[in-house]
Amino acid sequence: MDFKAALAKLKRSPLGGRATFLVIQPDAVYVSSSAKSCKAERFEVVDSDWEAAFEQALSVIGSSSDVLTVVLANQYYQMYQIDKPAMPRNEWPSALPYLLKELISERAVDIVADAVELPNSNKVQAYVLSRKVFDTILRLTNQTQISLESIVPEDDLWGDCADELGNFLLLQRSARGPFRISAFVDHVIAFHRSIRSVTPPLTGVPSSDVQMDNLSLELQRSIDYLSSQLRSVQLHQLKICCDEEDTQELIESLNIRLSSKASPLKSEGCLYSGYVLAEQAAHSQSRRVNLYPDFLKQKKHFLTLKNVAIIWGATAASMALSYGYFSWKSEGTADAVTIAQSHGEILKSELERNQKKLRQHKPDRQKLAMKLRLENEIKAKRDSLKAVDRFGDSLELGYSGVMKALAKLGNGDISLAEIVINDEQSLALKGLARSPSDVPNWISQFKNEASLVEQTFDDVSIGRNKDNVVTFALKTTGGNNSD
Repeated sequence: MDFKAALAKLKRSPLGGRATFLVIQPDAVYVSSSAKSCKAERFEVVDSDWEAAFEQALSVIGSSSDVLTVVLANQYYQMYQIDKPAMPRNEWPSALPYLLKELISERAVDIVADAVELPNSNKVQAYVLSRKVFDTILRLTNQTQISLESIVPEDDLWGDCADELGNFLLLQRSARGPFRISAFVDHVIAFHRSIRSVTPPLTGVPSSDVQMDNLSLELQRSIDYLSSQLRSVQLHQLKICCDEEDTQELIESLNIRLSSKASPLKSEGCLYSGYVLAEQAAHSQSRRVNLYPDFLKQKKHFLTLKNVAIIWGATAASMALSYGYFSWKSEGTADAVTIAQSHGEILKSELERNQKKLRQHKPDRQKLAMKLRLENEIKAKRDSLKAVDRFGDSLELGYSGVMKALAKLGNGDISLAEIVINDEQSLALKGLARSPSDVPNWISQFKNEASLVEQTFDDVSIGRNKDNVVTFALKTTGGNNSD
């Protein structure tokens, strides 16, 4: 047995592709699936205890999920813009904690980091996640035996929520969270800012005008700043996705106060931002950032002592079975060979005996002469039989053929009284007819019969007898009756 093949059987089968997405927001945990098109499920966070809601969501998922992706709200991670690391992209997750040590207060071993390149720039947008939050997510998923595939920051998904639009501004607020203004270039976040001077709600209350003015002022400052920093990018679209607000009223108020045109992020509208992120996570094909790098994933050691013992045991059992099978088969083959050899010896003895008889046999001259004489007699008799056959065929063709043809042409108008056929195959016919015209009509039918077609009547006579009945006499004098 192939050792590699045996080792491969010990590995777990590939995942079936049933991916589940958990979106952690300040107000709730949202669950969506790539295998279901229905609306995401919502598990509310009570007293800021997101872990309980997360654990409840995992228990509902159960065994229906093969792989899990967790989407984190922005309050659980930090973002920094740094120079692009001078190393391969796959080495960034392990190097970024040390490259960011001057910007963060935590130790490099206490954080997890990843980054994405900023378009038209030599900088990257780095995401930093505390190991405390990371370990909590990992512990909860391991308890439910669900395979954690990736941890994605929500800002990596917001850039894809505007469909084909890649350059835009986003005013977003999750329930129980602050207002945020973000700028996206080629779907990658290039700027973000929390607006804490404005408190919800902005719509549906009498004092909303002052709040709206403050929000518009903060937005315009951000737009002016971006215009000076991102000169090569046009950011004229402001998308709105704010929980617990009247989106249409908010858009109308902002369009009066701002230079940029405001419009809803999703035309169908959505009560909570978590639903938007859950749906986008289930349908998005791109993952630019993953805060669960490969080097932190648990390595599965297949060459353990137990597995090696199983492999060797299976190999030994297979070898023993193979040895027993081939031994049994070789015994049967040996018996067949012995039987074949015995049969061969018998045939060989019989062959030698027949060859000896053949050598002892000598032909007798008298018998040979008698054989030759008998062969000549048989040949002569065969020639005689052939001559008789030819003569019989000729007679049958000459007489029987004519008689059969005349019988076939018989009808109620002609009655033959006399038929004469001589050795020279001349033909004479006598008979009665209903009328004189019936005779030539009857003769004209001879052309349809092979035995009569060449008969030419040299003597034809038609008359009446004493009873006034038409009589006729036909005679040939030498025609050939051939087929």
